[in-house]
Amino acid sequence: MAVLPLAAHDREDYRAQLAALGTKLEYLHPALRAGEIARRTATPNHPANTAGTRAYQEHVRIVREMHIQHEGWKRLLHDHLELVCNPDKTLAIGIMVGDAATGDRQLHPRNLHRRGAATERAAEGNAQLELFPSPRRPDEIVLSAEETNRLRIWFLVSYRVVDGDKVRIHSELSLPGEVERGFVTRWKRRIPLPVFEMDGVEPLYEDGPGEIDVPVEFR
Repeated sequence: MAVLPLAAHDREDYRAQLAALGTKLEYLHPALRAGEIARRTATPNHPANTAGTRAYQEHVRIVREMHIQHEGWKRLLHDHLELVCNPDKTLAIGIMVGDAATGDRQLHPRNLHRRGAATERAAEGNAQLELFPSPRRPDEIVLSAEETNRLRIWFLVSYRVVDGDKVRIHSELSLPGEVERGFVTRWKRRIPLPVFEMDGVEPLYEDGPGEIDVPVEFR
């Protein structure tokens, strides 16, 4: 039996819900925009996952920069998850790609790609500290065992749709409650966000501006 999503009751109260978590739409939508811009730098000649990888990297960067600059949050690498964490060390935000149900309060979205064990541990709320943690930079934080138990990891979940000459990105800030076989099967809370829209662009050239002759000297 499908589990009904726990979404916002009022379509206009997402700002209040975000504020209660210490964040704003103005911190999240710029990340979606930066990811879309980065995605468009990939050509068909790049490896197949280049566009998605570049988008993810910019999503993480901008979400971190906005919260660090405006709210005093800190960068956090926790159990292999790239996050930004609030000053109280009780809440962190990560990035996730969702499916076509993302942002729709009537549906139950799932992550588009299988997630690793770290996401499952985050959903269970009992992520384990690494036995031998990697070195942290001074501007990163480290969680104690007690802080780890209190930490709740939310994800900015997004799904991209190309619609004619427009690109629409559906998104939500959501808290996974259960992960099975790498996919979220239950959400503890969901905050669907307004659709972010950008103009479409022409794809970059596929085979370069022209043939490239590379002289080879045979011996």
